[in-house]
Amino acid sequence: MGYRSRIRSWHLWLVVGVVVVACEAIAPPGELLSEGVDRALEKHPLLTRAAIGVTARHLTNDLPAAVDPFAAVHRVSTRLAQRRSVRPPAQQPV
Repeated sequence: MGYRSRIRSWHLWLVVGVVVVACEAIAPPGELLSEGVDRALEKHPLLTRAAIGVTARHLTNDLPAAVDPFAAVHRVSTRLAQRRSVRPPAQQPV
């Protein structure tokens, strides 16, 4: 079993929380994450709102897996990891 089998969602939420707090703590004036969203809303209001909406719907399990981009990333990365783990060993030169 690899490390992926030992990771739990709360571990990942802890990492997200630590990164967000660290970014907010070291951000220069005017560069808080929320201020970046404010600028994104001014430049690309539809795209920004869509990204926030898709993220919120993903986190509340309100998106069908077929259209959930986060679920798609997980499916692809899982398939790639499985392919790497079942590759035959490289042959040694004679």
